[in-house]
Amino acid sequence: MTARISSPSLGAASYQEQGAWTASVSHRWQRSDRHFVGDDEQKYRQKEGSEVINNIHLIDIGVGYAVSKRVNLTLSIPFQFATRSQAIRDPRAPRNEFGNRPVIDRYETSADGLSDIRLLGTVWLLDPDHNKKQNVSLGLGVLFPTGEKDHKDVIKVFDTNSAGAYSPRAETRNVDNSIQPGAGAWGVIFDTYMFAEVVTNLTLYASGTYIAVPATDAGVVSGNLQTSTTVWSTGDSYLARVGAGYRFLPKQGLSLTLGARLEGSPPKDLFGSDDGRRRPGYAISIEPGLVYARNKWFASFSAPVALYRNRQNDAAGQEGDAAFADFITLFSVGYSW
Repeated sequence: MTARISSPSLGAASYQEQGAWTASVSHRWQRSDRHFVGDDEQKYRQKEGSEVINNIHLIDIGVGYAVSKRVNLTLSIPFQFATRSQAIRDPRAPRNEFGNRPVIDRYETSADGLSDIRLLGTVWLLDPDHNKKQNVSLGLGVLFPTGEKDHKDVIKVFDTNSAGAYSPRAETRNVDNSIQPGAGAWGVIFDTYMFAEVVTNLTLYASGTYIAVPATDAGVVSGNLQTSTTVWSTGDSYLARVGAGYRFLPKQGLSLTLGARLEGSPPKDLFGSDDGRRRPGYAISIEPGLVYARNKWFASFSAPVALYRNRQNDAAGQEGDAAFADFITLFSVGYSW
């Protein structure tokens, strides 16, 4: 996932005086349980109870410093708290109406801790003193591989006892790539943000972030640690947003926002090889939100609702499925001094 690490303030409220510091805390939550192959939803997964359920909380602590009125540095320190629930099928039983073996059990794995730290530098292309109603910023940063890449947990695997009854055995494996705290590789962050106040109190905005991870993989095995030869790929990720914000209560610093959001991971990386196992895909959402910016405080809340989801084929053209969320929640609060 691509975490937003810039200020949630809208338009010129993002400007900082030279020497100013900013501290912020952000929270992102999503529950992914809707399976897609391409853009075709596998609705039978809910009906037979075989859906994978990822429940992920991401808490991001940010610290920013204004080197000048045009140049800013932001350090983002994220912590992840995630669980993944999966089904166990009985390979001995007759197939169900969907052509699959029936689900007889579930198990849950988890992975918590520090994720990958990001450092981003941004520059306003136009002088903030003379461009209160429009500007463009460009950013370049580094993704540090600080998060654990191969967190392990105990997984239930179908097995029987001497009497032939179901008696699952336990295997210690790397948890699924989707809930690993870290990618295990360095990355390069490209960022842009632009705004224009087209009429009084109405601001249009657009932003984009792309994280390129040149490494092919981080040596993290998928499946049985003793027998599997499948390694997870280290893929790129991206986020793009476009929309409008209206200050409906200017004196109170409150704005309503409405925009479109595109978020995902591509089949092919910008740099390096695309080998290894990966789940490329993207979601397009409508994102209503509320932004507050007043007296050096800022806060925002939004709840992007998915309109279209697509689990793309990988770089080799192989299809697969992935679980997407119906919606996510994003909350940020911070203070500048």
